[in-house]
Amino acid sequence: MVILFTSRYTIHWEYPKKRSKVNQIRLRVLALFLFIFLAFPIATQTVTLTLDEAIERALNQSLNLKKNSIDLATTEYSANHLWSEIFPGFSLSAGLTFLPSTPLFTDPGFTYNKESLSYSLNFGVSLSLNSSLGSSMKRIELAYRAQLLRYEDASRQLEIQVIKNFLSLITRKENISYMEENLKIAEQLLEKNRIARENGLLSELAFLNSRFSTETARFDLHNAQSNYQNALEDFLALLGMETGTDLILSGNVMIAPVLYDAEKLIEEYLPRRPDIISQRRTIESLELSKKVTTLGSRSPTLELGAQWRGGTPTSGTRANGLGDPFTDNVSGSLTLRIPIDSWIPGTRQNQTIRSAGAEVEKARLDLQNTEIQAKAQIRSLVLNLRNTWDSLEIARLRVEIAGRTVESADEGFQKGVVEFQDLENARKDLSDARQRLLQGEYSYQALLLDLAVALNMDWKTLTRGE
Repeated sequence: MVILFTSRYTIHWEYPKKRSKVNQIRLRVLALFLFIFLAFPIATQTVTLTLDEAIERALNQSLNLKKNSIDLATTEYSANHLWSEIFPGFSLSAGLTFLPSTPLFTDPGFTYNKESLSYSLNFGVSLSLNSSLGSSMKRIELAYRAQLLRYEDASRQLEIQVIKNFLSLITRKENISYMEENLKIAEQLLEKNRIARENGLLSELAFLNSRFSTETARFDLHNAQSNYQNALEDFLALLGMETGTDLILSGNVMIAPVLYDAEKLIEEYLPRRPDIISQRRTIESLELSKKVTTLGSRSPTLELGAQWRGGTPTSGTRANGLGDPFTDNVSGSLTLRIPIDSWIPGTRQNQTIRSAGAEVEKARLDLQNTEIQAKAQIRSLVLNLRNTWDSLEIARLRVEIAGRTVESADEGFQKGVVEFQDLENARKDLSDARQRLLQGEYSYQALLLDLAVALNMDWKTLTRGE
């Protein structure tokens, strides 16, 4: 017998004409084991994950945060070495004149004179001092603080994203449980209707409606499970976990009314928002840049320099080329440069200073716009939280009423006083009420998290109403 695999679970059998019966039995047993191995894959790993653990995993594996940490380390290193701004420049050079100056095409023609060979050594120190150095150092420190703010904000944004995905998966899983319950009830009812139909106690239309309802519940459940699996794979990728891992999520965000005054929140927390702080630092950085540009273009610059030179003489009579006696000399200079161009209106330097001032004014306008949008966002979130909480109370009441309606309709259907379609509508209303309640609770949780981000406030503190 020859086994041919054409797909994952499909096996084709081809028997040669002459095979012993014992060999055929052995091959059949082997094929059975292979089929069982292919049909039942290795179980996936099951991991129980709390909300805090999920956040920690995401923060530790995030590539974007790792890139931000590199930038942060770079700016921190520069801020810790501000002395480099006034550190003098050192230069060291060595030279060898292997081809002394000689005619090539003109008389008396090319002549290589080894007695004119020479070498030189040079060492120099230079230092440039300008009144803009202080502003340059402050700008470096400000760049470090800005990068630190960006890193902290990116960490907080990632944390909120993980929490939202975590809660979304819990909501999806709970919704799937409801749908599985609905399918189970529909299948039980279908079995009862099948018996009733066989005994002539139920019309064909009612039985077909029952079958259609069951298959619809199964179809909806399959779609919900597929969507949950896709969302789970995205969440696993976010946490840096292996695909196919079966997660058991443990934890939640409390659902409690959060009653805040939007105007008080704005007054207390608006200056703490990362975008507001970042924009203020942008203005400060641009003001420092303007100051550096202005001072660099208009204030005097003091240049100090010293140079030592050694080697064979570069002039005078040579007897032995490189064998000439070693000589050296040292020199120093002090130069004061006073720029004038920037004081003249319309010059390139003057235009550069004016452009720096214009950037500062634009940044201040951007700050005003950011504050206006931030205030509107906080007011909108607080209002939506109140409205959503009111909607949740109504949604809970709808679930309670729909549950009682289904119980009453089921009892009436068993007694024959309620039509099947009425029972089916009641069940659909209960399913819809449950889904709306779940979605409403998730929306409320998401709004809480968005408000925490908008206020630059710890989400745990906000949910406790402290």
